[in-house]
Amino acid sequence: MKKILSLLFLLSVSISYGQFNQDAPWMSDLNRTSRTDANPVKFQEIVSAFNTYWETRDPNVKGSGYKPFKRWETYWSNFVKQDGTLPTSLELWNTYLTVHGQNTNSRSSNVLVDESNWIPVGPFSHSNTGSWSPGQGRVNVVVQDPNTPTTIYAGAPAGGLWKSTDAGLNWITTTDDLPQIGVSGIAIDQNNSNIIYIATGDDDAEDSFSIGVMKSIDGGLTWNTTGLNVTNSPNLMNDIYINPNDSNILWVATTDGVYKTTDAGVTWSNQTSGGLSNGTTGINIRDLKVKPENPNILYAVSSNTFYLSVNGGESFFGTGTGLPASGISRYVIDVTPANPNVVYVLASNNSFGFAGVFKSVNSGVAFTQVASLASNGDIFESTQSWYDLAFAVSDTDENEIYTGVLNIWKGIVNGTQTNFTKLNDWSAPFQSAYSHADIHFLRFFNGDLYAGTDGGFYKSTNGGSSFTDLTAGMQISQFYRVAVAKQTSDKIVGGLQDNGGHAFNNGQWQNYYGADGMDTAIDPANSNNFYGFTQNGGGLYTSTSAGANISGSVASPAGENGNWITPLVMNSDSQLYSGYRSLYKLENNNWVAISQPFGSNIDVLEIDDLDTNVIYIATNSTIRKSVNAGVDFSFLETFTSNITSIEVNNTDNNIVYVTTSGTDGQVFKSIDGGLNFVNISTGLPDVTKNSIKHQALHSKNPLYLGTSLGVYRYDDDTLAWELFNIGLPNVSVTDVELNVLDDKITAATYGRGIWQSEIPTELAAADVRLVSLEGINDAIECNANIAPQVEIENNGISTITSVDFTYYIDGIPSNFSWAGTLVSEATTVIDLPQFTLDKGRHVFKVSSTTTGDVYDINNDSEQKVIFANQSGVVDVVNTFQTDQEELLVFDQGASTQYWERGVPNGLLLNNNGADLSNQVYATNLTGDYANETKSYLVTECYDLSTLADPQIKFDMAFELEENWDIVYMEYSIDQGVNWTVLGDATNANWYNNATETGENNTCFNCPGAQWTGVAPEYAVLTEYSYDLTPFNAETNMMFRFVFHSDQSVVEEGVIVDNLVITGNALSVAEFSESNFLVFPNPSEGVFNIKTKTINTFNISVYDVTGKMMYQKQDAQTNNNNYKLDLSKYSTGVYFLNLETETSKITKKLIVN
Repeated sequence: MKKILSLLFLLSVSISYGQFNQDAPWMSDLNRTSRTDANPVKFQEIVSAFNTYWETRDPNVKGSGYKPFKRWETYWSNFVKQDGTLPTSLELWNTYLTVHGQNTNSRSSNVLVDESNWIPVGPFSHSNTGSWSPGQGRVNVVVQDPNTPTTIYAGAPAGGLWKSTDAGLNWITTTDDLPQIGVSGIAIDQNNSNIIYIATGDDDAEDSFSIGVMKSIDGGLTWNTTGLNVTNSPNLMNDIYINPNDSNILWVATTDGVYKTTDAGVTWSNQTSGGLSNGTTGINIRDLKVKPENPNILYAVSSNTFYLSVNGGESFFGTGTGLPASGISRYVIDVTPANPNVVYVLASNNSFGFAGVFKSVNSGVAFTQVASLASNGDIFESTQSWYDLAFAVSDTDENEIYTGVLNIWKGIVNGTQTNFTKLNDWSAPFQSAYSHADIHFLRFFNGDLYAGTDGGFYKSTNGGSSFTDLTAGMQISQFYRVAVAKQTSDKIVGGLQDNGGHAFNNGQWQNYYGADGMDTAIDPANSNNFYGFTQNGGGLYTSTSAGANISGSVASPAGENGNWITPLVMNSDSQLYSGYRSLYKLENNNWVAISQPFGSNIDVLEIDDLDTNVIYIATNSTIRKSVNAGVDFSFLETFTSNITSIEVNNTDNNIVYVTTSGTDGQVFKSIDGGLNFVNISTGLPDVTKNSIKHQALHSKNPLYLGTSLGVYRYDDDTLAWELFNIGLPNVSVTDVELNVLDDKITAATYGRGIWQSEIPTELAAADVRLVSLEGINDAIECNANIAPQVEIENNGISTITSVDFTYYIDGIPSNFSWAGTLVSEATTVIDLPQFTLDKGRHVFKVSSTTTGDVYDINNDSEQKVIFANQSGVVDVVNTFQTDQEELLVFDQGASTQYWERGVPNGLLLNNNGADLSNQVYATNLTGDYANETKSYLVTECYDLSTLADPQIKFDMAFELEENWDIVYMEYSIDQGVNWTVLGDATNANWYNNATETGENNTCFNCPGAQWTGVAPEYAVLTEYSYDLTPFNAETNMMFRFVFHSDQSVVEEGVIVDNLVITGNALSVAEFSESNFLVFPNPSEGVFNIKTKTINTFNISVYDVTGKMMYQKQDAQTNNNNYKLDLSKYSTGVYFLNLETETSKITKKLIVN
């Protein structure tokens, strides 16, 4: 690499960049305008043309082409120079040289030691836990080694080149040190597989610029420039091929025609030997193919012209007999070894929809149309073919063709007709043929079809009947934003380009919602609560299980359309804010406007961690401040370019930092709460300043800056920025987060996923850090007796001899003090006092402090939620009539509850003429349930060991969207740590449906055993039962009803009543309940126990917590009647146990 850099540093030719995909419809007028290096197109001109185009179109239509531009605009807006243009490729290249030490004039003399050690976090793979269109990252091109088919290369738009030597099971990349790691074309020398060429940059969306063609002679381990490099390369390039008969000859398609080399890349030209144009000079060539078995014949296409070369690419001429004379906006082509004379052209019309397929059987001399919009319908399903359009012909059958725009379609050509079949659906991730939306690449290798999409790349070995995702192992995700839990850097959530929200927990990545994932947040009090926006703030998706599922969603405020990346911030009090035209706060699952509108969307939002009443917002280049939690804002400053980030110092909140846009943007600092700012950009080259963060718990106030070329660090000693980049690829860092509790920085990159490094730390004079809270898990505690423990660390220099703890149970504080010896940087585990809890949901939290404690940011534990349960009584029917009969109810990990107890009053789900006071549990007592809900109704804990043949019984009625919304029962034998579906649909009197998740493209929430449907008989209360004999050794068993609704269509839901665990007693003989009659029941406290033949028995009465309230041994009847007086006890539910020498019975009593 040093050789390359030294060579190119001497060159100074300016190559234009900065123009969006030339085929996009709004670019047509700009393309007709004469542009030179002295008069380049300006960024705002492109944006204005885009906005004008969309004034009369709906951007919300899937596949409309709106999103690809917004991604480009958002990314490159930070690069805009003061003159309104984007930097040239050479300017970006020279910045790269500066960053990597070739130009040291601006480096500080008091250099910080780069102590970074970046390691990749991923995603390398992921599981789908809620996304309707799961994926990991875009793949532009895939090529198989012609000599070793198990070796595959894949190119990403901003993630580099990836290599697998085991057919896609494992991947490595060797391009992280290249100055640009976008790849759109790959060529492997079939005479020597160690020789590889890549066409750099992103030809479809311009996520990265081109630095020309790079070459490797060692199988991709190292790379060198060729004669087509950043000094003379066109803006973009795509297909590249090596002449199979002469490895010195290559061709590459570019935005300036077809370039050819005859000396293995030393020199390149798009001219004839006479110095004239080869026929494609100045033309944007979108596709290039070489005729099988005859490399003298080449085919190339521009947006609307087919070009043919019969002399090995020395010259091309436009032809196309049989192709449309007009009305075409884009062509792509393919050939097949099944018949070397065949070449196909796939065309899109002027609206970028499907126009037709054309076939030539004479090497491109003449074409016949074999498919059309009129005959075949719109197989594109979109109007974004200017962005992604892929086409492939089977390498074994000339009449088997494949197209891709939104989804992949397969066509069988028969003469002049083609029969197309849709192979997959981008929103059906459980299909065997699923591939992510937006198909950029289709090609056959040895009978296998490879597809490159916005979500990864896929392989089919059976003609598209099924696809296998081979992206696992490739870290190519393009992150917009990232959030890290306060307690640990091992919990992460971030938003990805076109691949939704990805959550990281327990070492695993989970794709928990779809679309374009944007800004994200994690609750500082509960690290399981994740939040993530989609594009334009259109939807907020929550997970209360750290990404294990979607817990719910919130629509954008009425009439609001936020920025592509709408800011989302949770303050230190766990209050969530967002920025549209006004500042909004999430209250009761709705966005509520806090401020007045600002005239334009809020671009940046920052809330002071030390004082949550202080909020900063930026609109364009102006910063404003509120000191009353966002109600009122005052103007502070207008900078010379747009604001990209704001950060409040975590130790002294009078200090505020601001970064501004453009490669010539700056970093500013205020020491008076934003009244005045000074420039602190010393040491920074012409990189974008994307995200700035302040490191707390450090007297030198370190700052970290994410830029277009890595991360920089600054502190009060050096007063200059220095690289913090060891191990980090050459990639744009779009966001950074710091966690001072585990001393890590997390970087979100636009092409290489998430990376982390340790950060330098400093010990205070005295400081205690609460490391973790143990002894409280996420289970449900039966008869909860809690024994909490805390781990603390001495984060100071002095030895700690005492620590004071305050622990809170449901907000009520208690104190505990520890005495001992804890030396500097040592840890210890301390037992806190034990306590018991009543049934219900409880919140527990601990804080710590020591004498002279310097920092309090590290003193608090995470808030823990405890669900306390109690023992249930077998053979007692729970009718849910009183508060004492309430069950535990909660949504997935959330504090709210969805099941509700009361009198049902739905149109179908009601008491059906029964006692109108009869109470049940229902998903909604008065109407339809909500979308996107997963909620639990949990029974008490039962001991089944006393029963010979236990059963669970209950009455239930339901109306549920069939095969989409469901209810089922789970059980747990380990206090709720693990849950398993109880039974299956083959069991008598149990589930009515056995559809598996994704079966027939339905029931994506289904475990394969559930109740679902809308048949009238389902809406009638019916007794259901299940034999629990296999569990009769269990002494602590719980059950729960799981209600799960999908994203749309609702019905009335579910009602449940008369729940009981029943069975025959093992230890004593059962006697008929008719031997005893208890009346009145309910009563005001006095009950009569009437017997037939029994005169003496033992009586005991318990409340719902299991506490004995009354006991009488050898109770005697009077005329076969015993008077039981409970009038002195509180109203509620009690359990009466009657026992003789040979039998026992339990009855429920209700005292009104």
